[in-house]
Amino acid sequence: MKAEEELLRDYQRNRAELEEQEDTVKRYMRKGQDYTQEIFFQVRQILGKRSTSMESIMETQRELQRNEDHYLEELAQERKELILQQEEVEQFYRKKRQELTK
Repeated sequence: MKAEEELLRDYQRNRAELEEQEDTVKRYMRKGQDYTQEIFFQVRQILGKRSTSMESIMETQRELQRNEDHYLEELAQERKELILQQEEVEQFYRKKRQELTK
């Protein structure tokens, strides 16, 4: 029974750590989106006051959007990897638990 309890504690600890890391990635995704929106707003204000052409404003916004897309893509990949790790931890726990009950 001690081995089973230890296995469960390890599983819960590992799972909690991975979920916390996933939450951190989600938080960075939200902050990145908020930051980009704030930059969009500031760029429009600054370039609008300078009587910059609409094409220049649009090109700047497209570049910002590309940067945001790249940032979010990297974070999404990190999140996928964390989810896979969570699944691996789950499978390992189930396998070991099954071995202990045999």
